[in-house]
Amino acid sequence: MKYLFYFSFATLVFASCKNGDGNFTVSGKIENAPSDMVYLEHLSYDTPDMKVTDSVKIGSDGTFKLKGASPQQDLFVIGFKDNPAVIFINDGDDIKINFDVNGFHYPDITGSDASKELYQFIKDYWQKDSLLSLTYYQLDTISKTNKPDTNIVKEVQEKYTQQLGDLANVLRSFINSSKNPAAICFVLDKAKGVVAPDELQAMVEGASKRFPNHTGITSFKKAISQQQNSDDPNVSYALLNQEAPDLTMQSVDGKTMHISDFKGKYVLVDFWASWCAPCRAENPNVVVAYNKFKDKNFTILGVSLDNDKQSWMDAIKKDGLIWNQMSDLKQWESSAVTAYQFDGIPFNVLIDPSGKIIASGLRGDALEKKLTEVLQ
Repeated sequence: MKYLFYFSFATLVFASCKNGDGNFTVSGKIENAPSDMVYLEHLSYDTPDMKVTDSVKIGSDGTFKLKGASPQQDLFVIGFKDNPAVIFINDGDDIKINFDVNGFHYPDITGSDASKELYQFIKDYWQKDSLLSLTYYQLDTISKTNKPDTNIVKEVQEKYTQQLGDLANVLRSFINSSKNPAAICFVLDKAKGVVAPDELQAMVEGASKRFPNHTGITSFKKAISQQQNSDDPNVSYALLNQEAPDLTMQSVDGKTMHISDFKGKYVLVDFWASWCAPCRAENPNVVVAYNKFKDKNFTILGVSLDNDKQSWMDAIKKDGLIWNQMSDLKQWESSAVTAYQFDGIPFNVLIDPSGKIIASGLRGDALEKKLTEVLQ
């Protein structure tokens, strides 16, 4: 899984019922403002844009007061021209926010319990993610040495896996317990690259049952469903229905392998790594699929983003991956990343006997469903 993560405020819209007529005010004091105008912006689910709903000139003492309206619990941003600063949720009628532009990550908020909860998550998330990023950097640095110590690499990889699990627990806890659907959607977006697709879908289903009228969660549920069902025409993968790029790498026993070696069969090219916890969690599903369809002109080719051969081999043995495996042991510098245009693992593509990619991102039930469809 690729790190770092960044908060992409403009990618989600979130809504739930809100008491009253939906009108609210947000006021407070800003220190070190970069301009004398401050804007209230409403995030949109349908586009990456933010809609300006109000603006005001900042007082000489740094004070401001903005007005907004929404009958639902949404995410809003206070910011400056082309420069968002503070995100908040409109669960109160009179919200107070004081912040320093040079340190706005944890503003002083009153009148919005949902916003306070969101910032506590942000704090917990970044603490865990920062540790994970440092470990990833350490792993990357070690791998670039001429003769990396296998024991040290393994130790750091185990540390990375543990920290990734800690980050996933923060996400799970928030999504499954929060009473604020707007905040839940914000966190669901962060969970996409950390928890396994099947688990993410289950959490979305749970949130949908708790907030059946929440349009943001409904939209998120629809998007996840489309991603899980890669033959949905609304799901876009640039290489779908294109000739599969060929890759040349070394097998576990040092032999040269090519994707094109398997032409004439349906082949699932599975991109994974021993250090990737969601990949390891998905491996049992891949094993089941292999055993069920291996006698129907179908095989699997694992392409690893490892950089330590021993850790790669140990994971293959432990997870029972008995199909062909290859790797250039370059982690995220692997030629596979560019050729197949992915930025996170686990990821896979299904190639038909002619060498054309007919599906991508098949996980859990979606994998077995697609294989059943094409291997009748």
